[in-house]
Amino acid sequence: MAKTMTNADNFWLSMDEPTNLMVITAFMEFEEPLDYKRLLATIDSRIASFPRFQKKVVKPKSGVGLPSWETDPNYDLRSHIHRVALPDPGDKEDLQEMVSNLTVTPLDPNRPLWQVHLIENYGDGCVLFYRIHHCIADGISLMHVLLSTADTDPDAPWPTARTKKKKPAFSLRSALPLGSLVDSARKTVTKTRKMGTALAKEVGKAAKDPDHLKNLARTTGRVPTDFAKVLSRLTIMKPDPKTPFKGRLGTRKKVAWSDPVPLTRIKKIGKAIKSATINDVLIATVTGAMRSYLKTRNVPVNELDLRVAVPFNVRKPGTEFELGNKFSLVFLPLPVYLEDAVLRLKEVKRRMDRLKTSPEPYINFGMLSGIGYLPPDVAKKAARLFGNKTS
Repeated sequence: MAKTMTNADNFWLSMDEPTNLMVITAFMEFEEPLDYKRLLATIDSRIASFPRFQKKVVKPKSGVGLPSWETDPNYDLRSHIHRVALPDPGDKEDLQEMVSNLTVTPLDPNRPLWQVHLIENYGDGCVLFYRIHHCIADGISLMHVLLSTADTDPDAPWPTARTKKKKPAFSLRSALPLGSLVDSARKTVTKTRKMGTALAKEVGKAAKDPDHLKNLARTTGRVPTDFAKVLSRLTIMKPDPKTPFKGRLGTRKKVAWSDPVPLTRIKKIGKAIKSATINDVLIATVTGAMRSYLKTRNVPVNELDLRVAVPFNVRKPGTEFELGNKFSLVFLPLPVYLEDAVLRLKEVKRRMDRLKTSPEPYINFGMLSGIGYLPPDVAKKAARLFGNKTS
């Protein structure tokens, strides 16, 4: 049975480009080889059991309107699981090279948009490398889905189909300490969703004429007041300065990662700075790394703020296993100018706290959904309009 894709999911489908594939990647390392038949059964029961993993994306023949999810009549689990091996010596460098090559390979649009590679000959064990298109789901839900494939008991019984959990009762007001702000934000999201076509037309015009956004932001009678304020702030926001972090993207990607960092260490750092979150510590660390890198390129950093787009979860608790995209993006300026790591973390936390208590994440989610309604070429132009504001 065909089902129309949501605006938010279509946004990420429309953003797909050869130089920037909208594919979420993740990998798991194993100390021992995996049993291939058991792997097939595990993925079949715990990933492919979600109907969306057996559906392909079908775009409207007219070229107008939203794509639909339709069951692939030729679906075969074995077409999505590939067994490969690293060349000797099968070390971390070899794995990074293979992952880099797989990362830039587009997914087959004639099949459900996901792949799993079993990479063998990695030391004494192996690696599972997942590639799932962003239109299927966001990182929050995919993290829960992928982690559900791993048993906590090494002698666990043969995998069987997952059981659906009953959704807990939920109150947005009781779950988030934002009071009337949450009510206002929720109403704003509802309004922006209802605007649908109208919002899409306005953003589409803005893609051709940036001044149109400024006029729209001033005309608060045509849009919700909070929306107009956020839109106004985005339109007058100047693009980031040119640094080595800005430039044309290429198709070739280099994938690398550090050794694991103990989570207890991250939490300890956060607690020392008046309950900074794990995310605050992560962003502050990235900010410090950017500062160090720019200094090696002789870029002046002592007065530098660099803006990034940060994912912001807008899911209701208890809906983590519901596929689809339910997150927003917020524009966060990173205090690259701060040399002291403690002051840098405090400032990152202060800026993130301000965003968390504003309606901006919810309004931006409505705006992303509006862009997702546009034809793909116009949607990309609209996305670049805002993307150019960041590094």
